[in-house]
Amino acid sequence: MTECQDSPGLVIAGAADAVVTALVALAVERGWRVAYLGHAAEPELAALGAQCHVLPPGDPDGVESVLSQLSSQWRRAPDALVYATQIDHAVAAVTESVAGWREVQRQLGAAFLFAQAGVREMLRLRGGAPVDDGAVLFLGDASASRGIAGLPRVSPGAAAAGLAGMTRQLAVEWGPYGVRVNLLRVGHVAGDGQPPASVTQRLPLGRAGTPEEIAAACYYLISRSSSYITGVALAADGGFLAT
Repeated sequence: MTECQDSPGLVIAGAADAVVTALVALAVERGWRVAYLGHAAEPELAALGAQCHVLPPGDPDGVESVLSQLSSQWRRAPDALVYATQIDHAVAAVTESVAGWREVQRQLGAAFLFAQAGVREMLRLRGGAPVDDGAVLFLGDASASRGIAGLPRVSPGAAAAGLAGMTRQLAVEWGPYGVRVNLLRVGHVAGDGQPPASVTQRLPLGRAGTPEEIAAACYYLISRSSSYITGVALAADGGFLAT
């Protein structure tokens, strides 16, 4: 679909995995302008039509600068923000290191700073007036949302709990500004490798999800189709958290 001046804008940050790739493809297909902020160049996303910006880890000033540039180019603030966490960290609690713990929790801080900068940009361009259905979406790991025997994930579990709590609180604080905040708990996605048997045995649908299925759930939560939904943690996990 061809972009026009009124095309909505989506900014994605964090992990550039298969789900993010599918979301970029879907949003571009539906006429959104899309930008990606990450720590490395992502030619696959650029080929799909996303503007890619390389930023060093933990650079809130850099994020604010890029968001301001995008607003100037698009002639509007971003309409939706998505932060994709990806924590590949399985260490037993008794051997977890201080450095490992801090690195995992850093992603929680990065998600907040990105969302904060994006919402500030939304409000700045409107002179502090309420936003017309702004959306913030965090992507988290469903398996880190509960304890699983044989899968040591104490630091990801703590980060997942923090992400859920942050989602609820930001929904309360930013709702009066017209900004919705939600969390998508992502289950096992095809192509991510074989999950432990303890995980596959608890999938009522009996299969992994596809990146396109998860992207469709993401798109729903950032689109006007979910304009009355905020503060929720939706699981796209094949029923994993229901068991």
